[in-house]
Amino acid sequence: MRNTIFKRYIIKEFSVPFFMGIAGMTVILMSDLLFELMDYLVSRRTPLSVILKLIWYKLPEIILLTLPVAVLLAVFMSLGRLVKDSEMTVMRTAGISFLSLVSPLIVLGVVISGIAFLLGDYIVPQANSEFEQIIRKVIFEENLPQIEEDVFFKGTGNYYFYVRYVDRTQGIMRDVLVYETNYTGLPQLISAKEASYEQKTLILRDGISRDFDQSGFVTSEIKFDEVSINIGQDLNTIFGVQKSTSEMTRKELAEQIAIFSRSGANVNELIVDYHRKLSIPLVSLVFVLLGAPLSVRFGKGGTFLGVGLAIGIALVYYVLSAFCRTLGGEGILHPFLGAWLPTFIFLVAGICLFWDVERV
Repeated sequence: MRNTIFKRYIIKEFSVPFFMGIAGMTVILMSDLLFELMDYLVSRRTPLSVILKLIWYKLPEIILLTLPVAVLLAVFMSLGRLVKDSEMTVMRTAGISFLSLVSPLIVLGVVISGIAFLLGDYIVPQANSEFEQIIRKVIFEENLPQIEEDVFFKGTGNYYFYVRYVDRTQGIMRDVLVYETNYTGLPQLISAKEASYEQKTLILRDGISRDFDQSGFVTSEIKFDEVSINIGQDLNTIFGVQKSTSEMTRKELAEQIAIFSRSGANVNELIVDYHRKLSIPLVSLVFVLLGAPLSVRFGKGGTFLGVGLAIGIALVYYVLSAFCRTLGGEGILHPFLGAWLPTFIFLVAGICLFWDVERV
């Protein structure tokens, strides 16, 4: 009975700073978006209703980013206060282990990580897709549609595309891959140094067309100065369905990886992002395991120290995560490690610190 009371007390202490952390971080992250959208509202005369839609569709991704930081802040503020006021000492003197006291927060960490996964794999991709569609169709009214650079995407029919760079001043795409699949063999791959689009026709220049056998070996290779492909669709229609990895679920990413791997394309970035859609949501649980023992060690320093540590740890994690993502995408690290290494490092550190506190 006494153990249950203590656990409920800890959950109550955790809840208030957790929701305050979500609200505060959301406001901070939203401010940059609002500043950008106000420029659209004033300079481009974009309707207010469109601006409000953009804010609504970007909100799920912002909340997803705030969850781990809010968890870490709440752990430091709740457990830190118990340590500072010697309530943690009283509870442990009563014979309750540290693991038992913190177990409700671990359960909450699992639940929040699960919510983050569902949010990131179902709601956020759809919301991001809607956001980008509005940006492409309403805000960017250019001769050449808002084509994402350095991203693989599906066009109409059996066509797939990759564009490394877009020169909007000349209306030219550079370093382009186009391949058409018939699903009876490997795709035909066409690479070109540049491309333009005229009347539903994609014009490729200075490129090579390759055919493959079932084993993936090149059966024919033809160099060309210029080739025209009748796509049969307006360019806005094709690139209107273009998706970045932030707009795709893990299932969609897996399909993209399978398709592009068969063509011999480098899919390291896709693989990294595929695994990150699972590793990033797990950070909420990892931050509970890391923050709890650190709160015991530094709780006497007060709230400001706890908040500073929480922000510092979160900053280190996200910088390391971005760095490893780049290394994984470039092939310097294995793509799996590029996605999981930061989470694994913090998880091991948390378990070691947790074990050390538990023994005391």
